[in-house]
Amino acid sequence: MPVSATSWQVVVVGVAVPGTAEQVASHRVPEGMVIGVTARDNNTGNMYIAETQVRAQTAANRKRLSPGQSTTLYIDDTNRIWVDSDNANDRLEIVPQKIPSTGG
Repeated sequence: MPVSATSWQVVVVGVAVPGTAEQVASHRVPEGMVIGVTARDNNTGNMYIAETQVRAQTAANRKRLSPGQSTTLYIDDTNRIWVDSDNANDRLEIVPQKIPSTGG
């Protein structure tokens, strides 16, 4: 089912081998929506995201998400996200969200 403002899905991702980043499967992000990325609260280590595999595996070039931490990505497809982690059992939740109104 395509993602829209009224129908959506949660994508849960992890990595098989920490230190080897993996690309998130392709899910198109509709216009007017952004992607919320959250490291699960019960993770035991950090998760890392970046726009390439090399960057996700390189400390200086990636976004670190500690357990429970979130960030928002303005992208058109979830396959632009590469994920790495400290532990193979840790997971990220990826959820489409409406772009907040600026009230203007």
